[in-house]
Amino acid sequence: MLKPLIAATLVAATSLAAMPAHAQGRGSALVCTTCDWGAYLGASIGDSDLDTALKLFAGSAVTPNFGWEASFIDFGSRENRGVSTEARGLGFSLVGTLPLSQAFSGFAKIGVFYVKSEVRTPFASASESEAELGAGVGLRLALNPQISLRLEFESIGGEGGDVVSVGAQVRF
Repeated sequence: MLKPLIAATLVAATSLAAMPAHAQGRGSALVCTTCDWGAYLGASIGDSDLDTALKLFAGSAVTPNFGWEASFIDFGSRENRGVSTEARGLGFSLVGTLPLSQAFSGFAKIGVFYVKSEVRTPFASASESEAELGAGVGLRLALNPQISLRLEFESIGGEGGDVVSVGAQVRF
């Protein structure tokens, strides 16, 4: 259900990436990563311990180096010998950003996730919900002041576990 939305977001981000970057100073075509802080929305797709993970996120940089991010992650589902496992998480993280160049920045985050997992067999089913610690690191490439691409690794306790994802974010 979310896959078409993720695909459309990535296609739109790629299309907008072809637009020329805003010049910063004396005709430079480089994007200033420390000049475009503020609120953003994004989506990413990746791989979790279960299957294909889909993530929607929103956040804001309160300063050029610190901010917050809220996210929803569908870790996917896995079936093995008649046992089906799926997990989803809702989280809130504090984010620290380190500019590496005009267009690249690194980020790290730590937060709390509410993770709900379900296990089903042909004879029974069980679900579990718990708060888990989440931590992650990533790289962000600013294509222009509004559009960025992200590569990210997150480790979230619970059934979904580790997630490696690539995505796009739109700043407004």
